[in-house]
Amino acid sequence: MLMQRTSILIVAILAGLALAYGIVWYLEGGISKQAQIKEGEMRADSMRVETAAVREDADTYTIDAQYPQFGAPAIDTAIASFVRDAIAQFKMDAAESPPFPLGTQYELTSIFNGVYIGEDIISARLIVSTYMGGAHPVSFAYGLNFDRATGRELTLSDALSMISMSLEQVSTRTISELNAQFDERVFFAEGAVAKPENYSTFAIDESTVTFIFQPYQVAPYAAGLQEVSFKRRQ
Repeated sequence: MLMQRTSILIVAILAGLALAYGIVWYLEGGISKQAQIKEGEMRADSMRVETAAVREDADTYTIDAQYPQFGAPAIDTAIASFVRDAIAQFKMDAAESPPFPLGTQYELTSIFNGVYIGEDIISARLIVSTYMGGAHPVSFAYGLNFDRATGRELTLSDALSMISMSLEQVSTRTISELNAQFDERVFFAEGAVAKPENYSTFAIDESTVTFIFQPYQVAPYAAGLQEVSFKRRQ
């Protein structure tokens, strides 16, 4: 029985390490180089991206949340508000269920990459990771996409309009591409059917709209984040 529990723990730890490596690859190497902009790098139109951060170290938790700011008030406010809401929820969860044993700390971190600054759109990918006990942290990806002129956050309808496809068409192609990557034992087709909630996370760059799937949504946790890209028509 002890050997069985030890084996389960080892598998869980390895799965967590695999996902952590996958997220690092996703942020540093897996994102199109065309879509990346380093901190402080200026585009031809002089807009630049800077890193803002919220850091806090308490007895029961630690926070290191980094997020992009573009110098566009409406967009910056929306992004900062999103991060503050995530932090508030994390603190609430930590207060309702304090860590055990004594001395353990919960953790929230966020990092971003895949920044795109276009004439019409500003987009960035944000990874928020929380550790609330257990074998590994849980990480989620978020697409921060805005109309540059108005500051309006873009919706799934906007994304579909950019690629001139219906949700059903996107779903059909997504399932086909994922089937080519995974066999039936690891591909969860229900996470890619034509439901708005399945395609609510996306990122935009100059030439593509990329739909991002969370851990467990279309594949096991250890497989990490999955994505399927579509060519922009608009």
